[in-house]
Amino acid sequence: MPARNLALSGLVRRVQALRNWAQVRRGPLLIAALALFFAGTWLSVRQLGLSPRTLQGGPLLIQMAIAPLSLLYAGIGMHLLARSAQVPMPLGQATALSAWATLAEALPLPGGAMVRAGALMAKGTGLARSSALVLANALLWISLAALGCGLVLLGHGQGAAGLLAFGGTIGSAVCFGWLTRTSGLALAMQTLAHRLSGMALIAVRLHFAFLTLGVTMPLADTLPFALANIAGSAASIAPAGLGISETLAAAAAGTVKVAPGAAFLAVGLDRLICLAASGLLALATARQRSAAA
Repeated sequence: MPARNLALSGLVRRVQALRNWAQVRRGPLLIAALALFFAGTWLSVRQLGLSPRTLQGGPLLIQMAIAPLSLLYAGIGMHLLARSAQVPMPLGQATALSAWATLAEALPLPGGAMVRAGALMAKGTGLARSSALVLANALLWISLAALGCGLVLLGHGQGAAGLLAFGGTIGSAVCFGWLTRTSGLALAMQTLAHRLSGMALIAVRLHFAFLTLGVTMPLADTLPFALANIAGSAASIAPAGLGISETLAAAAAGTVKVAPGAAFLAVGLDRLICLAASGLLALATARQRSAAA
C-alpha cells in the first residue's frame, strides 16, 4: 500500500477513535456543552444589554428564509460525495440525509460524518473509501475556511494571519489533489466550487445574524467566525460543537474589532436556525416514510 494511503488510513483511525471516545461520553459532554452555551449566552446578553425589543426582526426573518438554501447546499454536498464514491443518490434523498446528519451531531446518536459514511456504505462503498471521502471533504472545508480567515485577518494586520492562510492553502491543495486523484478533476472542481459557495453562504448568514443583534458586520469580516463555526462542529467532542464554536468565535472577536458577546450570540443564533431547519426537514421525511409504509 502506498505511503500516502497508509497515512490517510492512520488519520481515519485516529478520527474514528476520537468519535468513539466522544460517543461513549455523549451524555456528560452534552450537559457540559449546554452549560457552556447557556452561560455564554447569558453573559453575552448582559454584555450587550440585549432584550427582545432590541433585536432586529427583519434580518432575523431573512436568516430564516435563507435556511432552506443551507439545506439544499448540504444536500448538494452529499450528492457530490456519493458521485465521488461512484454510487447513485438523488438530490432529494441526499438533502434529507444531510438533515439527519446535522441532527445526528446534536443528539446522542452517531455523528454526522458517520451518518454520511454509513449512507455510502449502504450503497456499496467500502468502509475505508467511505471514511476517506468524508474525511477529505471535511478537511477541505476546514482548510478553505482557514485560508479565507487568514486572508481577512491579514487585512486587519494580525500577526498569525499569514501562517493561518499558509496552512489553509497547503491543506486545501492536498485535499484537492487527493480528490482529483481518486475521483477525477471534474468532481474535484465541483467539490471545490461547492465548498467555496458554502463559505459565501455562511458569511451571508452570519452577516444577518449580526444585523439581528444590531451589529453591522462586513461580509468578509464574518469569515473568522465561519471558521470558528466549522472548527467547533468538526471537533465532534461536544454535540454539534455546541458551545465550542461560540466560544471560539468570542475568542476571535477582537481580531475584527467586534464585541465577544456579539460574536458568541451571532454564531449561536445561526446554529439554532440551521438545526431547526434540519429538524423540520427530518420530521417531514420521517412522516412521509410512515405514510408510505
